[in-house]
Amino acid sequence: MSVFYRRVHLHRPFTQNFIVGCILFCLPGIYVALTGLGAGGGHPSSASVANKTNALLYGLLVLVSLFGGPMLNILRPKASLVIGALGYPLYVGSLWYYDHRADGAAASAAVFPLFAGAVLGITAAFLWTTASYVQFSYAEEKDKGLYISIQWALKSLGAIIGGSISLAISINQLELPGVSEPVYVAFIVIHLSAIFIALFFIVHPRDVVRQDGTHIAVFDGNKAAVWPEIKATVAVLLDARYMMLAPAQVVCEMAFGLLSSVNLENSRAPPVARCFNLRTRSVNNFMFQVMQALTSGVMVLILDSRHVKSRRRRALVGTSLMGTIAVAASAGLIAWLLVNKADALEAPAVADWTDAQWPGLFVCYLLFGIIYAGYQMCTEYTLSATTNNPQVLARVSGMFKCYSAIGTMLSFLLPGQGVSFLGQIVTQLVLYVVGFVGLVWVIVFHIKDSNYFAEEAVIAPIAVTELNKGTRARITDVNLMRLRES
Repeated sequence: MSVFYRRVHLHRPFTQNFIVGCILFCLPGIYVALTGLGAGGGHPSSASVANKTNALLYGLLVLVSLFGGPMLNILRPKASLVIGALGYPLYVGSLWYYDHRADGAAASAAVFPLFAGAVLGITAAFLWTTASYVQFSYAEEKDKGLYISIQWALKSLGAIIGGSISLAISINQLELPGVSEPVYVAFIVIHLSAIFIALFFIVHPRDVVRQDGTHIAVFDGNKAAVWPEIKATVAVLLDARYMMLAPAQVVCEMAFGLLSSVNLENSRAPPVARCFNLRTRSVNNFMFQVMQALTSGVMVLILDSRHVKSRRRRALVGTSLMGTIAVAASAGLIAWLLVNKADALEAPAVADWTDAQWPGLFVCYLLFGIIYAGYQMCTEYTLSATTNNPQVLARVSGMFKCYSAIGTMLSFLLPGQGVSFLGQIVTQLVLYVVGFVGLVWVIVFHIKDSNYFAEEAVIAPIAVTELNKGTRARITDVNLMRLRES
């Protein structure tokens, strides 16, 4: 097996990050197809079950992610990703049961989806914490944006494929086509394949070797202890830098709840579900995913630009761009809600893409697709630029998923509490602005052009080491010349 690993460069940081991206493709990415087809939404009680499941899922995701870093440092990426992949096939299986094996009106029918949602909330914390850890700690400083982008692109590719399946099936339909048993089986098999990928292709961080032969860090042979890890996690949470970044972390995924294409036409569904029919929502959702994939590619050109040497300047350019688009998208959606009186709708309007109100919201969908990926990438880039220490970045990754899960939970909780759509987007706009201020503050005052040689456990790439030696040598020569002249 080790010979095979060497031949395919499985120990390379880039390869490991790509493999994690493939796991995201198989799990959250491809899952979009089922939601687009209305999995589990064929019963009168579906809306109530969905609300309860989301509350359980994201509530547990918040709690478990909080300590995702310590668990990752103890279990390591392979075990964490295997655990993280277990929840999706179980959850899809519960939707299959709810759709085809039970009377949706019966209270007992909802037990399996609720249980599976709770399990997914727990396991997803392992998945997302590990994914962030790999993209943060395996990348060299010059490639941080690239590694984040690769995971985004692969996850979005899965969502695009899933969205295209949903769109192809619903293109000439105004009602939910439903999900057949063979489709459920196919998706469960795809989800299970992620477990196989994690089990056989993810290596221990100490075995990750760069192309120049250097490792990413020195790893202690002893296993991390629980109590020291918990104390270190609390220290990360109380770090002023990460506290300033909390609003940005919370808001970066809130657009998902507000604009998600929920195929349940009920009075508490998001604006797009209350105002448009199935095929129009499928188009909106498909383009939302496409914009994420395109944005991830554009952001690499900014965040990893070879033409701008200052990492601080690159981060400021990307963050300023995404902050501007976030404000514009929010303002545009506020205008659309006011003009179309979406909050006043008592029943779904089920308009089509041929109707006058569609183009305005479609533009908002495109803009929110940009900021959903771009704003989050800037936040992730800033977090990853605070340190190169893998153990610290594991705790930072868990903290990031905890905060972002809080934002997603809020985006589902607010409409459930009767908050108007206008109130929701205004809340989101305020968080975008406050988050932008926090990002700029951390970038300006706490992001250095390099953290190499400032952290003992971190091993710098050979090229950086040689460059640093050359710089020190030149400085020494200049100082000697000044001494001689004096």
